[in-house]
Amino acid sequence: MKSWFYKIFGAGKIRKSLLNEVKSEEIIVADEGIKSTLTYKNFRAPGRYSNWKRRWFAGAIILTKKRLILQQFSQPVINLELSDERFKQIKISLETEDTLLFEFEPHLFLEDSTGQIEWRCRTEKAKIIEDWLKMIK
Repeated sequence: MKSWFYKIFGAGKIRKSLLNEVKSEEIIVADEGIKSTLTYKNFRAPGRYSNWKRRWFAGAIILTKKRLILQQFSQPVINLELSDERFKQIKISLETEDTLLFEFEPHLFLEDSTGQIEWRCRTEKAKIIEDWLKMIK
């Protein structure tokens, strides 16, 4: 399930500094180089708008006992403590047996924005992650 961007260029690799940072939090699951997409629906923000737009990328996911990190290429985009109120507002589901779907409103992370964002990631560990996150919520 690894992206060819990961296989050739290492896109979606988890940086060692980030891994060292989260090691003390007991890593439950970490998967890198996974095929991921971001879909924007009726998205509005200052200077940006889109009725529907999808971006494909190689990403990574890290779940610890304290936080969830979703990474686009090698940059953490969502880095939330599981106790953060925003985490509770993210709808998490298993779209297929190997695809996790995170649905949320962009204003959780971007001021003055509206619409819907869907973050999909394909990982063999999808069921483990979904079970853990549902148990926490």
